[in-house]
Amino acid sequence: MGSNIIELQLRERVKELKCLYELSRIAWDTSNNVDVILHKLLKILPAAMQHAKQAEARITLDGVTYDTERFNACKYKIQAELLVNEKLHGVVEVAYRQGPAINSKKPFLPEEKKLLHTVSRELAFMIRRSETEEEKQKLQTKLQHVERLAFVGELSAGIAHELNEPLGRILGFAQLIKKGGSLNDQQDADIERIIKASLYTREIIKKLMLFSRQMPQQISEVNLNQIIEDILYFIDVGYQSNQIRIERKLVAEIPVIRADSVQMTQMLVNLITNAIHAMPDGGTLTITTHYEQGNIKLSVKDTGHGMASDVRKKIFEPFFTTKPIGQGTGLGLSVVQGIVDSHEGKIMVRSTPGKGSKFEVLLPVKRKGNKLNEKKRSH
Repeated sequence: MGSNIIELQLRERVKELKCLYELSRIAWDTSNNVDVILHKLLKILPAAMQHAKQAEARITLDGVTYDTERFNACKYKIQAELLVNEKLHGVVEVAYRQGPAINSKKPFLPEEKKLLHTVSRELAFMIRRSETEEEKQKLQTKLQHVERLAFVGELSAGIAHELNEPLGRILGFAQLIKKGGSLNDQQDADIERIIKASLYTREIIKKLMLFSRQMPQQISEVNLNQIIEDILYFIDVGYQSNQIRIERKLVAEIPVIRADSVQMTQMLVNLITNAIHAMPDGGTLTITTHYEQGNIKLSVKDTGHGMASDVRKKIFEPFFTTKPIGQGTGLGLSVVQGIVDSHEGKIMVRSTPGKGSKFEVLLPVKRKGNKLNEKKRSH
């Protein structure tokens, strides 16, 4: 009789050790994929119990439940809290369905309860390691992006400075020739094309300088509604023939913000023209302002062709464009993001192919940078 008890105890210990060994293998093989770890753990936990054939398991993590097929039919249950960084994130549970071999008063062995707590601690460690690895990957990606932007910014600044001087000469001489007269119609038209091309190129250089932060900000009190109205005064005339309807939903008595009015104009022009270009067959452009929780919320919404998710992820990258060669620089939205960032704001985009896009910008009424500058000036 005594040897049978010892044999039973040894058999149970072997199952528990095998469970922990399998758990360590899962952690190694699944490369920090928590979802895979949880599904595999559900398979090995019931097998470690005394009555494996009647055992079921369930894991709840951050409100998401993973369980075996017949867990809800179980009568006897034990659980262990899942603590990640000393915060409760869920529970690990093992349960028995009713069976003749199960002691209704003490269905679980003390060792099984200890095993469940051990499994819970190991699982918490795996989750914590997975989160750390994920955060590390995000930081590495962000660092690479920052380094790439810094390089592109330096390159853009260099190109802008190199082009500015010769472009100024081309524009100046072309304007002098035009004013001088004595040109036939063809020559006059050609000079006009040179002037227009030079002015367009100068706008590209301005975008490059904005992107590379070579143009210093001129901060003043800015009314965003007024800037919108000033822009739409010209936009309305230019795009009415394209069957584009412009709707304004501007909140009255909007607070002024401390901002660079030229950059705010540039940001809005880029967002509005971007929306208009997305509606070649006409549509509705809706511009909204709203004040909430210390921020001005600006939205520019179109009913155009929208964007697929792979395009949406790249739209703020410098020089990325879906337009044909010669019809876009790919700097418009990267300039917008640079302006928003420099004003301590946030920009978000929602888009559905075939239904249009919506850009939302949050700009703080009171900026931290302004407070710091005011303190420095007071000293």
